[in-house]
Amino acid sequence: MRRFNVIATISLLVIFTISSFSFTTRELTNSEIEQIFNILSKLKGTPYVWGGTSESGIDCSGLIIFLLNQIGFKKMIYKQTLVYDVTADNFYKYNTKPIQNIKELKKGDLIFFDMNEDSVFDHVVIFEMIDPYGKIWVWDAAEMPDGIHQNKVDRRPLSLINARKYAFGRIIVAIE
Repeated sequence: MRRFNVIATISLLVIFTISSFSFTTRELTNSEIEQIFNILSKLKGTPYVWGGTSESGIDCSGLIIFLLNQIGFKKMIYKQTLVYDVTADNFYKYNTKPIQNIKELKKGDLIFFDMNEDSVFDHVVIFEMIDPYGKIWVWDAAEMPDGIHQNKVDRRPLSLINARKYAFGRIIVAIE
């Protein structure tokens, strides 16, 4: 009898857990994107720390998560569930709407890179604009982008975009 109660309790817990993850998604509003860029300017110079998600140290996907948390989105999508942290690759797979062409990029969109050519996006930057000279400007939390020692959050021109596999995505957020 005791074993049956434990199994029944576990089964109910699993059913409850699965059903508690109902959510919808939407793109960020222009106002939310502007809030992100206001926060970014205050984060300039924050040290790069692999796995970091706070003002004391932050990495590329941690930067996106931190920014979304600051504007009220505390959970990211991973498969069919909501979680508090995702990698750059999972951010691309589950938390963006793919964009096919660089001409479709809007301020706040993301550019993902497969740095070591293993079909996993392991770096992400935040698109800001393309200037009149054709330079792509991004915000980034990186140790050494494009071979230049940076080790902080910074705004910079993106160079050598075609040197690696890349993809574009527009952020989608989960609404519980």
